[in-house]
Amino acid sequence: MELPSYVSIFVCALVGLILLVVKFSKFEISIIVTNYLILLALLSVLIQVLIVVYYSQDNEIGTFSMFYNIVNLFVLTFLYIYRNEMKLNYHLYWSFALFFLMGMEIRAIQTLGLGLN
Repeated sequence: MELPSYVSIFVCALVGLILLVVKFSKFEISIIVTNYLILLALLSVLIQVLIVVYYSQDNEIGTFSMFYNIVNLFVLTFLYIYRNEMKLNYHLYWSFALFFLMGMEIRAIQTLGLGLN
């Protein structure tokens, strides 16, 4: 159950780092490629959360871990709602959003099996 989380953490970190490099260097990436990278990272988070929710139907994974995964779903919702406002500093905002999602996934892994079961 931890493998999808680690894959999603790696994808979010890699895409966030790429977006920071693009923002603060002379490298330029097409907006279409950037959108596909962001979509890949967000889909990895969504798939990871869905796998954890599906897995938790039969097993006790802990309430804190589930809490952090649900927070990731709320963050994805707010990112979708405010996607037009994020166009001001597109690369910077998305990199920070992906790093935040990555941090929430790390926290979900750390709290795996903890909570009031």
